[in-house]
Amino acid sequence: MRSTFLYLLLLLLGACASEPRIAIVQDPNGQFHRYSSFGFYKPLGTDRDDATATVLSQQLMRLTRTRLEGLGYRYEAENADLKVNFYVETREVLQGRSGPSVAVGYGRYYHPYGVWSGYETEVRQRTESTLHVDVVDTARNQLVWEAVAVEWLKEHDLSFETENIASSVAQIFANFPRASVDTAR
Repeated sequence: MRSTFLYLLLLLLGACASEPRIAIVQDPNGQFHRYSSFGFYKPLGTDRDDATATVLSQQLMRLTRTRLEGLGYRYEAENADLKVNFYVETREVLQGRSGPSVAVGYGRYYHPYGVWSGYETEVRQRTESTLHVDVVDTARNQLVWEAVAVEWLKEHDLSFETENIASSVAQIFANFPRASVDTAR
């Protein structure tokens, strides 16, 4: 009985976890064999209007830097081959589900019990968070790679989970082209 309860609890928790959905577009004419360095835009799209770096910006830069350096790119604050920028947006989304319903009840007078059927519709509002990552070829000033990670935020919680950010960045850069061995210093 206890193991059945634990199994059902794990299933329920697994159903509540939202893995970010990732979409990536790469310029087919991008010349990734020529890139060896990267930097970040200033200010980033996730910074405040007065260019103050937010905690989210700092996390994204740290995680991205770790990933790109692991792929053989070197960080250069100025004169980098590639520049990275981030944008985050949230939006409210209405989700609806409908389907048949059945109810059994106990009535009064001449109908002591009964079964009723109908069609039920459930609508709920959720907050969807989208992280955009843009990578620009600085020499051509052209976007060569972009990724989008979309996930649902927890109800009544507009903060970004550190684990989800790390997971999103890891998935985003999982198939990013490696730095060229010839041009890397």
